[in-house]
Amino acid sequence: MIDAAEEMPTLSRAQLSFFMGALWWPLLAVLAISSYDLWKGEYSSFDSSEIYWQYPLWWGIPGLLGFSLWMSRSAKSRNEQQALRMVWWAPVKFIPFYAVPWMLYGLLSLVVGQLSDAYMAYGWITIVPFLLIGGYVCAGVTVALYRIFF
Repeated sequence: MIDAAEEMPTLSRAQLSFFMGALWWPLLAVLAISSYDLWKGEYSSFDSSEIYWQYPLWWGIPGLLGFSLWMSRSAKSRNEQQALRMVWWAPVKFIPFYAVPWMLYGLLSLVVGQLSDAYMAYGWITIVPFLLIGGYVCAGVTVALYRIFF
């Protein structure tokens, strides 16, 4: 028996472009905001090297980059139903991408001997509710705009 979702054609070029834009704009926005803050001089003091490394982790820049690359690759072969389902699951699927750089930083801090940074291995858990709330707001806006334009 063939599933109805498998019979649907893949996304058109315009639909795929819309989903790619929705996928990549958070990374571009975070890079713009963090670049502006760094340009202003925040988080750039040389007396504390840990702030330099923690700043991209708080913003989730490594996680957003990895997540966007992974989702871009998988979005190309989706149909409309699968793409919309992928949008709704994206905030949950992003959590491991956000967590792994934190855990690696925390574990490397333990190995190097900076015990004060070891909390970073589990500190990301406090951010998860904000990731989910922000992620579902973005997902809702994405689906609403998709419904309006397509």
